Amino acid sequence: MKAAIINQFGSAEELRVSETAKPHAAGGQVTVKVKAAGINPVDTKIRSGKHISCKDLTLPAVLGKDFSGIIEELGPGVTDFQPGDEVFGCSFPSGAYAEYLACDASFMVLKPGKLSFEQAAGVPLAALTAYQAIHEHIRLQSGQRILIQAAAGGVGHLAVQFAKLAGAYVYGTASRNNQDFLRELGLDEPIDYKNEKFEDKVSELDAVLEAMGGEVLYRSIAAVKPGGTVVCLPSSTKDDPKALALAKERNVNLIWPMMHPDREQLQLFAELLNDDKLKVHIDRAYALEDISRAHTDMESHKTRGKLVVVI
Repeated sequence: MKAAIINQFGSAEELRVSETAKPHAAGGQVTVKVKAAGINPVDTKIRSGKHISCKDLTLPAVLGKDFSGIIEELGPGVTDFQPGDEVFGCSFPSGAYAEYLACDASFMVLKPGKLSFEQAAGVPLAALTAYQAIHEHIRLQSGQRILIQAAAGGVGHLAVQFAKLAGAYVYGTASRNNQDFLRELGLDEPIDYKNEKFEDKVSELDAVLEAMGGEVLYRSIAAVKPGGTVVCLPSSTKDDPKALALAKERNVNLIWPMMHPDREQLQLFAELLNDDKLKVHIDRAYALEDISRAHTDMESHKTRGKLVVVI
């Protein structure tokens, strides 16, 4: 089968499409014919060798965690799916940038019929990250005020919707070009980060979902009221001494989350998407042969919503 493989860590050019062995389902797994794969920031960090999981990765490797596709083969013990089922989910351990993958059946759910394979592939990791930040770490309540940094991004545009579903008042930073898009998703007040300082627009917030680290993180902590929460997504910034000191000084809960697969949450997303209560925006779709360009575009931090690869 064809797959995008890295033989060594490095730039996007290390991703090469070549032939490799087709995986087969072991116990508790299914083999999926992949129709689309999502691109996530974590994929670029793994490719470059900068993610903590790289120490356990055997090269050459197929990358990619998000997928949608059609079940082809059931492994021993799998009873809740059938060959031909259309599914989406998280790929562990084999990568999603391939024509086929073998994956634990508990990491996927049935794809709503009204959802395209491209849309479904854009959901899993971003939605799990956003939902868990909002509900497990911040524990956002109706009437609370939250700022979502990089609100038009893959995680951000889903977090906006989860926060609105929770009944919160939602601010979000984004470029001027993305503000109408965010209003359509329910955002209450967009902030043009290129021309406005968010701390001039908001203060005494209940929470911030932060996506950058560094000075943006420090300023976010200062914008939260005592007892509030800042969730910082970039794992590379974990335990930043200055951020920890600022949070302690202001009595702010500072959390670096670790996303975990959750089938019940994936099922919830499927239901919300089917009922048009949640929308995933696909900015660009690429052919597998263009995977390097997809990674380069992801690293530009100028995408709206999600990037996907069509297999």
